[in-house]
This record gives sequence, structure tokens and C-alpha cells, in this order.
Amino acid sequence: MERLKFKSFKIGASIAFGFLLLSFTADKKPVTIYLIGDSTMADYSNNYEPGKDYMKTRYPVTGWGQVFQEFFKKDSLGYFHDLFRTDSVIVDDRARGGRSTRTFFQEGRWRKVYESLRPGDIVMMQFGHNDAAENKPERYVDTTGYKEFLRLFVSQSREKGAFPIILTPVARNYPWKEGVLEDIHGMYDLAPREVALEMKVPLIDLNMRSRAFFTKKGKEYVSEHYFMNLPAGVYEAYPKGQNDNTHFQPDGARAVAQQVFEGLKVLALDSLKPSPYTIQTTSEKLKKYYPDVTPTGLPDKLKTDLKKDIIYRVGDGTDKKADIFLPNKGRKPHPAVLLVHGGGWISGSKDNMEILAYDLARAGYVAMNVSYTLSDEKPYPAALNDLHAALTYLRNHAEEFNVDPDRVAVLGASAGAQLASLSGVTGTGNSKVQAIINIDGIVSFVSPEAEEGRYAAKWLGGYKSENLEIWKAASPLEYVSENTPPILFVNSAQPRFHAGRDAMINELKNRGIYSEVHTIPDSPHSFWLVNPWYEPTITYITDFLKNVFDE
Repeated sequence: MERLKFKSFKIGASIAFGFLLLSFTADKKPVTIYLIGDSTMADYSNNYEPGKDYMKTRYPVTGWGQVFQEFFKKDSLGYFHDLFRTDSVIVDDRARGGRSTRTFFQEGRWRKVYESLRPGDIVMMQFGHNDAAENKPERYVDTTGYKEFLRLFVSQSREKGAFPIILTPVARNYPWKEGVLEDIHGMYDLAPREVALEMKVPLIDLNMRSRAFFTKKGKEYVSEHYFMNLPAGVYEAYPKGQNDNTHFQPDGARAVAQQVFEGLKVLALDSLKPSPYTIQTTSEKLKKYYPDVTPTGLPDKLKTDLKKDIIYRVGDGTDKKADIFLPNKGRKPHPAVLLVHGGGWISGSKDNMEILAYDLARAGYVAMNVSYTLSDEKPYPAALNDLHAALTYLRNHAEEFNVDPDRVAVLGASAGAQLASLSGVTGTGNSKVQAIINIDGIVSFVSPEAEEGRYAAKWLGGYKSENLEIWKAASPLEYVSENTPPILFVNSAQPRFHAGRDAMINELKNRGIYSEVHTIPDSPHSFWLVNPWYEPTITYITDFLKNVFDE
């Protein structure tokens, strides 16, 4: 096919994936999502055939785009905070049955969309079914042409300041093999992936998603409830019934629309970027509500020995480092504390825990303050594996750092507290600990009081609705046993950071395991980073450690 001619639009040298998504409109104007594609996406109810009654001539055939609007309720827009900030989304479904990328362009349908686009709009494109129809030359496009038209739609969307998203074609209800719905699209599934990779376009793999979902439901259920396999005498438009394994009934359309919606949520997670989370930024933020707060910080002259940036784990690209604060007093081996910073699993640094590490060392503890893998590097369980590696490193170097390997605690704050608690209840061998200190971190992602936050979803590789087992696996509460060590909870006055705490305390109590809870009145989250709340925090910690380590 001859290469199509169209204007190009450049933002710098290229449009990177993250920049593309983060450039979505930040105002409150409605965002329009244009859907371009074929019959599986089309809206048959919206004057699809002028002058004809949909309920009499077409129903129950339903394109997934026909029901897509209902997913964008006001309370669901929070999922897309990092894609677009708006009070409303308008779905404008321009898909049409029997159209390939070529015919959608040649009939002027794309031109009408192009002329309507405004900066910040979204164009979701799903073709392939008709492009692959070799037996229908009026619509067929070879894969070279298919890719070229996708490039056209992408480039011209960007030209108008709109943002393209490519979808692989939705699955047909065949072929099934041993209970698994297999791929029918072949190169027409691969082609949009290649364009997305080449042009750095967000991709929703609808072929994979829909096949996996249909397989889970089973061939019999999917055939009867999702696709247009209809008995005779039930629907006015199909008096003789129908045997159609390409198009959807309403339940099938909603199921596919849900998969597209979930895919869009994943794209939003991919665009989530860290905000600065330091002692200074926290202090400045809190001053608006607590004018007397002051940031904590290390003194100019340390009264402990400091081993800076020791590599405790060699990573594939980024080595994991720790600062080790050593007590200056006593010759006997010291108990040790591993410190884990917070930051929503995506930001923060070990610098935030320096003052705690320093004061613990002054109190006679070897304090190992660690960095770990953040969620924009790798998702769960990478960070957990880092902490187990750090504990193993500490024990393997016990003699060098004068550590008592039988008295090791793990301490974390916020997201670091969840991680510290998780490492504390799952560690074995050299990664096992004898005490856990949780500073305002949740211990269950699945308890009723837990919120389904975006930062947790990014770290856990997707939202709870799709990744429930992972959300459970990352919940310390799930692992409480007779071998769980004593736990200290130091909490703010913000209930949402206590998720799972009371249930965990009850589980510990039933097993005769010691625990303490201290809630600091009228305190914000991140209280441990600033005065006046730092002093009671370190006191609670040292008193607890003296108690459990019999000092």
C-alpha cells in the first residue's frame, strides 16, 4: 500500500508514554472520549439506522461502546485523576458496523471526528475484525495498510491536541480448545501492538482481556449470555433466532466495556508519578494547618558512627543501599532495627528516617536505614524481597556491625510500615525478626476499612477488583500466626491509616502475642517527621524495644 500523506505533529523529539498521559487536560471542562471502530463497538440505539426502531429491528445486539458511558459516574472519575481532571466525561461513539480502518477513513468518518477534536479529548480506536476479512474485498486491508491507517489516526489525533489509545480487537467466541478461548486475530492482533510500541501510544489489550474473561466464564455461559446466540420466537428483530459469535447481547457488551474500563484504569496507574515526599515538604504542607510544627533533622555533628550508602543488594540496574548508624557505647552485641521509609510505595527516601535511625543508635541499637524498590521501578513483591535481603545482609554481617542476631526489629512508617509489617510476618531464617514497629501504616488492603487507593493499586499491579489475591497477599494481617513477633502500633488520629489494625491486635491477643497501641491525639499523618510529635514517637519506640528485648 502506498504510504498515506498526513501532517505530523511533534512535541519535542517524540511523545513519551508517561508525558503523553500526564498531558491530559487539567481543567474542569468535560472530556470527550471518541470511539472509532467496528460493529463490536458501535451504538445501535442512537439513530444507527435513521427512521428505524432499534428495539424492533436490531435489539438485543449491543456494541460495547453503546454502554461505555454508564461507567463514567462521578465517583469513578477519581481513578483517572492522573489522566484527566474533569467533572464529567462524554462518550461519543462513532464506530460503525462493517468498517475497517480503510473504509472508516475513505467514507469521511474519520474526518468528522478529526474536525470535532479539541485539546484534551481522547480517541480510542478498535479495528481489525473487518480489516482481516479477505473474503470481503470491499473492506479488507492487509496488515501493512491496517498499521498505516492506525498511524494516521494516532498522528492526526495528536495534531489536534487529543490523545490516542489503541485497542487490540475484541475476541470472537471461537475457537475454544480444552476450555480455553484462543486467539483468532493473529497478525491483526499483533499489528496494533507494533504501532503502539513504535509510536509510544497507550495500548489496551482487549483481545487478551476479553479472551481471559470469557475463558473464566466458560464457553456455555458466554455463548448463551454474551454473544448473539438467540432462540427463535423471543426477540422481534430475530423471529427465527440467531447464531452469531461475533456480536454481543447487552450483558456481553457490558462485560467487554468493563474490560475496557479496567484497561483505562491501568493506563491511569501507569501515568501515576511520585510527588516529593521529604521532611521539608511535609513540614511546609502541615504548617497550613499546624502553624507551630518544625521539621526534624540530624544535628551538624553526629554522636554515632555512620556507614553511608552500603550496598546491601545488587539489583538489575539499581543497587539497593543502606545507611547504618552504629552505637558508640558498649562492647556487647547490640540489638538492631531495620528502618523502612514511607511515600506511598512510589516516593520518599531513606533520608526521611535518618533522625529516627540516629536516635535509635544513640539509644544503643544498630540502625540500618534502607532504600528499596519503588513502584515506578517494579511492583510488589520487589520491595518486600529487598527488605528480606536487607535483614539477611544484616545478620550475615552481624559480627562486623556488632549485632545480636537474636534481637532484630523492623520499623516502618506509612507505606514503609505496611512493608515492615509484611516483612516481619513473612520472614524466615535470616530474614526473621523478633519485633515489628508500625508507624501509621495499614496492615490489610482487603479489610472493610481499607481504601482502594491509586498508589496501592500501582504498587500491587492493578486495582482490587482485578488483583484481589495480590491485595490479600500483601496484607500482613493474612499471615498472623503463633510465630508472629510482638508489634507496636504508633498511630495518627487519621482512621484510614489504621486499616486492619484492630483485627490484627485481636489475632495477636488470641495467640498470646504481645502488642501495644499508641494513638497521638490531634495528629496528622506523617507526624513522625515533625515536632512536636517526633519526641513522643521515639519514646514509644525505645520503650517498646526495651520491653521486648528485656534490656
